[in-house]
Parts: sequence; structure tokens; C-alpha cells
Amino acid sequence: MTGFGSKAALLSAASLLLIGCGQSGAGGAASSQPAASSAPPPAAAPATPVAPSDTAVSSAAASDLPPLAAAPPPAPAATPASAPAPAPPPPRRQPTAAELLRDDPAYAAKDRAIETLYGNARDRDPTGQVAAEHAQALAQRRACADKACLDSWFRRREAALKQYVDN
Repeated sequence: MTGFGSKAALLSAASLLLIGCGQSGAGGAASSQPAASSAPPPAAAPATPVAPSDTAVSSAAASDLPPLAAAPPPAPAATPASAPAPAPPPPRRQPTAAELLRDDPAYAAKDRAIETLYGNARDRDPTGQVAAEHAQALAQRRACADKACLDSWFRRREAALKQYVDN
């Protein structure tokens, strides 16, 4: 079994070797910072002289040590996750035919014009055919869901009622 002195010498030599290997990138000079190691700090020099065989063993043991790895670069600072962009507003809803008839003054004017044409056509028709056609036409208008349908209905109804005025 080896004595306390040879263990201390081995630790001292290993520490010196590790410190000497830590070179900076600028010029290759030895680092003034001690190497980070899990080994305990070197013990004070032994009171007894170190035998030459002890240093040979310590050099051989030190050469079997793996080289020190460079410290990994610092991790980038975590960037805060950007909040998702707010959803765009839904497309503006087109008014229904019933809403147009109720709220749009242009359609209210068209409706008054049709009622005037209808009144004139009804007065000229003794058979009651105009009233029946108008009831059907109003049912078709109530079935309209959008502006295009309503515009088409007004064009057709105006053309149908104008034939009674011209006769």
C-alpha cells in the first residue's frame, strides 16, 4: 500500500498538469484561472521528499486522463413567445332581403313604386288575375335571401305590372 506522501504528490502533479493544460485562445499562454475540476484542491507539499518513481507514476497517470472539454457556449436567452396575431374580423355580413326592405330607403322607394303600379293594374283588371299574380310575386319576394334576388324580383315585377299600364 502506498503512503500518504505518494498520494499527495500524485494529486499535486495532476493538479499542476491540469492547470498547465488550460491555455487561452490568444497566444497559447497558460490560463491564470484554475481549471474547473471535480478533483479536490491540491494538498500542501508533503514533508518528506518525493521519490523519482512517484513522479513517473503520476506523469503516466496524468497522461491517461481524458483531455478537458471546452465549456459549451452559453445558451441563448429565451425569447418570449410572441402572442399570436389577433384573428381578422369576420367579413361583414350582407343584409338579408327582409332587412333591405325594412331598412334601405332605396328599396322602400322601389316598393312604393311597385305598389303604385299594382294599384293601377288592379284597377284595370276586372278578372282579378293581377291580384293573384301579385300574391304569387310577393311569396317569391319573401323567399329571396339576398340583394341580387331582390333586385331581380323588382325588375321582373315592374315589367309585369307595366304591361297593364300601357294597355
